[in-house]
Amino acid sequence: MKVLVTGGAGYIGCVLVPLLLEAGHQVRVLDSFRKGGLGLLPWAGNPNLEVLREDIRDAGAVKEAVQDVDVIMHLAAIVGYPACQKDPWLARTTNVDGTVNLIKQRSPQQLIIFPSSLSNYGTVVGEVCTEEMEPKPGTLYGMTKLEAEKHLLEAGNVIVYRPATAFGLSSQMRLDLLFNEFVYKALKERYLAVYEPHFMRAFVHVRDFARAFLFAIENNGRMVDQIYNLGSESLNLTKGELAQRIREKIEFVLHISEVGEDPDKRNYTVTFSKLSSLGFRVEIDIDRGIEELVRGFQVIDVVNPFSNMACV
Repeated sequence: MKVLVTGGAGYIGCVLVPLLLEAGHQVRVLDSFRKGGLGLLPWAGNPNLEVLREDIRDAGAVKEAVQDVDVIMHLAAIVGYPACQKDPWLARTTNVDGTVNLIKQRSPQQLIIFPSSLSNYGTVVGEVCTEEMEPKPGTLYGMTKLEAEKHLLEAGNVIVYRPATAFGLSSQMRLDLLFNEFVYKALKERYLAVYEPHFMRAFVHVRDFARAFLFAIENNGRMVDQIYNLGSESLNLTKGELAQRIREKIEFVLHISEVGEDPDKRNYTVTFSKLSSLGFRVEIDIDRGIEELVRGFQVIDVVNPFSNMACV
């Protein structure tokens, strides 16, 4: 197939693009390269990879990008609570207007696979989040992702994922993600302060995240026009539990702080049974993910890593 990946130079895209190439697909990436394009450099010489340095909000660029493609994987977005709060206009015009622009330019026969977010569920305490629940996002990020997925579902021929928080190594690394940040600080600073340790979070490894897109291509006939939580119940952990699991691998001082508040307010348990019932299984668990990150952080030196509010 010929596949368009919007935002293909970001954290997820730099894992997804090589998987698509390895599977024999022709890949076209549309990305503004706001965070640079070095993550795609290892695959730049592949003749099956085409790169367009354009913005998802540009109608002419998107019209060119969708020509002759079979599937569109729409990753282009401003991702996460901090990045969206930092520039609300950019977040809304990219996440919502950019998605509407894509819908207008694509053919109805072109399947769109879209990663929305578990942030759509908002603050849910004492309930298990299922796809049938009414989303009540409490952040601008969640609001824009929910609005985008509504536009896509109205247009049809779309598969929507609501992925857990990604973690793991990518050639376009993000260290503002909770899991990655915890491991980095434990390893590099030998100290980690955790507040609201009882808050429950759901995680998914970046490669399993990317594998889910290939799974959607292979199973599009029975998945189309539906929403699927993406992750695994085995990767539902509290912040405190995650810190303790990291402590089993790394020696560091863990401080459970009574001071501090998570502005994102996510604290919920998620079920992923709808997707797993179709046969999708994650392959990378918590311990393997920690060990991978430790090896990766031993060979990289990141300057001011927590300013990296990258697009997906």
